[in-house]
Amino acid sequence: MGAAAEATATGGTEPGEVPEPAPAPNPAANRPQRLYALDLIRFIAALLVVLRHWVAIGAVYVGNHWVYAWGMAQPKHIAPFLLVKISVYGDLGVQLFFLISGFVICMSSWGRTVGQFGASRISRLYPAYWFSVLGSIAVLLAFPRLGVHSWPGSFHDVLMNLTMTQSFYNVHDIDPVYWTLAAELRFYLLFAIVVFFGVTYRRVVYFCWLWMFVAMFTQITGNGTLNQIVQPQYAPYFIAGVAFFLMWRFGPTMLLWAIVGVSFLIAQSSLTPDPASFPEIGWDYPRWPMFVALVGFFALMTLVSLHKLDWVRWKPLVTLGALTYPLYLLHQDIGFTLIAYLHEHLSFWPTLILALVLILALCYLVQRFVEKPAQRWLSKGVKKSLEAMRRADAGAPPGPGTGGRRGLLIPHQAPTSAPAPESTR
Repeated sequence: MGAAAEATATGGTEPGEVPEPAPAPNPAANRPQRLYALDLIRFIAALLVVLRHWVAIGAVYVGNHWVYAWGMAQPKHIAPFLLVKISVYGDLGVQLFFLISGFVICMSSWGRTVGQFGASRISRLYPAYWFSVLGSIAVLLAFPRLGVHSWPGSFHDVLMNLTMTQSFYNVHDIDPVYWTLAAELRFYLLFAIVVFFGVTYRRVVYFCWLWMFVAMFTQITGNGTLNQIVQPQYAPYFIAGVAFFLMWRFGPTMLLWAIVGVSFLIAQSSLTPDPASFPEIGWDYPRWPMFVALVGFFALMTLVSLHKLDWVRWKPLVTLGALTYPLYLLHQDIGFTLIAYLHEHLSFWPTLILALVLILALCYLVQRFVEKPAQRWLSKGVKKSLEAMRRADAGAPPGPGTGGRRGLLIPHQAPTSAPAPESTR
C-alpha cells in the first residue's frame, strides 16, 4: 500500500513538485500491526473531556434549561481545588482528538475508494451514536433527577439527531458533546475529495497546504460559508494529524515538518480561555497551561510518527481505545444522571470514582453488544448497496439477494441488441 515514486527520466523530479518517496521493500517490517500508544492517547483525551465536564463545570444545558449534576452551580465548592484547576483545561482533549483523527483518517483511507471510505466511516460512527441519542433521551426522561421532566419538541429533535447532521439545521443536540461530530463530518467530506482522486503522498501534501491557505483566506475575508466548510479554528489539528501520519509511514521531511510547525503556530494563536462562557467554573484561568498542553499533544504525536512509541504493545490498551468513543458520547447526559443519584448518598470522591466505573462498564457493554454487531451489519449493508450500484451502472446481471430482478427499461431507451443478420436486413 505504498505510494509509487514518480521520477523523471533522469531520476529527479520536476521543479516545484513534491517527490513521491519510494516505499521500503517491506513497509510492515518491525512495525506493530496496531498503534497501541494511539489507543492510550485517545483514552487520555476522552478522560480530559470527562474531567472538564464532571469536575470543572458540573452542569449541562439540556431541553431548555441548565441542570447541575452535583446540586450546585460550581463544583469547586466540594471538589479538591487542585483537581478542579487541572480539569478546567480538559476541553483541550477535543483538540487532541482532532490531531488523532487526522492521523487515523489518512491511515484508514489509503488504497480505498470513496465508497469504501464512506462505508468505513458510517459503520464506525453511527452504531454507538444511535445508541447514545436514544439512550440519553430515555435516561433523562425516565430518571428525572436532573430536572428534565419534559423536553418540548424532543420527539422531532431525537429523529433529527439520528442523522448526526442536526447542527447544520440549527436543531439542538440531545447531548451537547455532539458538536464535535459535526466538525469531524466536515473533515471527512473534505478528505473524501482526496480519496475520490486516489490517496497518494503528493495529493495528501497538496491537500494539507491548500486547506491551510483556504482557512487563512477565510479568516481574512470573514466568509461565513467558507468558514463553515473549512473550519479554520480546527483545521490546524486535522492537518497536523495528517502530516504526522505521512511521517509515520514515509519518514519525516522538511516539508512535513513545515506543515506540522505552521499548524502548531496557527493552533496556539487561537487558544484563548473563555471563562465567561462557563460561569460554573467561577474564576478566570490563565492561558499558559493551554500552550503547555498543546506542546505536549504535538510532542506525543511526534513520538508516535517517529516510531518512538512502537514499544508500547500492552494489549489491554486496545480495549481502552475501543471504549473511547462510547465514553465520549455517554459521559455527559447519562454520566451526570449517575452523579446526581450517587451524590445523594455519597461524598465527592466515592461518587466520582463509582460514576466513572459504572460509565466505563456501560461503555464496554455498548461496545461489545451494540457497536460491534451493528458495525458488521451496517458495513455489510453499505458494501452490498455499493456493489448493487456498480452492477447497475455496468449493466451486469443482478447478483444474489436481488430476487433475479433486472433494471427497468427507460421509455426513451431501446434495448441493446446484436446487429441483425444480413439476410434479414
